[in-house]
Amino acid sequence: MAFGHRLWWVDAFIGDAERGNPAVVVLLERPLPDEELQQIAFELGVTETSFVRWVGEQWSLRWFTPTTEVDLSGHATLATLHVLLTELGVPAAELYFQTRAGLLSGRRLGDGMLGIDLPRSFIEPVDAAILNDTLGPVSEVYRAGAQSVLAIVKDFDTLCGLSVDPMSLFLVPSAMVIAACAGGPGVDVSIRVFAPRLGLAEDHVTGNAMCAIAPWWVEQVGSPTVSVHQASARGGVMYARLFEHNVEVAGMARTFFGGDLRA
Repeated sequence: MAFGHRLWWVDAFIGDAERGNPAVVVLLERPLPDEELQQIAFELGVTETSFVRWVGEQWSLRWFTPTTEVDLSGHATLATLHVLLTELGVPAAELYFQTRAGLLSGRRLGDGMLGIDLPRSFIEPVDAAILNDTLGPVSEVYRAGAQSVLAIVKDFDTLCGLSVDPMSLFLVPSAMVIAACAGGPGVDVSIRVFAPRLGLAEDHVTGNAMCAIAPWWVEQVGSPTVSVHQASARGGVMYARLFEHNVEVAGMARTFFGGDLRA
């Protein structure tokens, strides 16, 4: 089949009062040079743009922020799954994506939920000095894989009250800094996520943060499942289930609009 460069704006990880994180999913008819992909992502201006293309016998998936290509994007993967299943009606019980993070998969779950499998992080405690006091007092700090730091703050009010200077946070040796606390509005855990090195002062809703949150939660309470609220301006709701090598991250998505890419 030959597809045009069609696109859809999708809000991923929405809730009753949460608007989720926007991602634009671009369905490519043919390969485009990396510099063109980056320019398209810059023009679209959302936190992540997905470029998906049928290559051989599988889907190829890449993600770009307005400034750089990233190795993994949870909300943009959920948005892509939503487009393929809902907008294009791809007839598959399980979809697979070849990505820079390896082979990822996704599926429909019950009650309108979608689930994607992301590689789990293995967390290890580190000295809080790694944060250069950018988040104020924290009770625990963990290195979560090669790209993330997880910091635990006192409670939900503390989390919501964080005032973070992106330039100071840029000096933290990590692409993504996750601030988290136990509890929140009807959930097990609440988080905020900062990624100035990726061109995102604060992310709206971050699916791949669950790769660190799920292992941390299992260490705290022993449960392999966790519900999470992201306390950003838009807000989002996510659910995660921990396995040995991956985390199934679940949530809901909706299409805001669709169109054609004229590039």
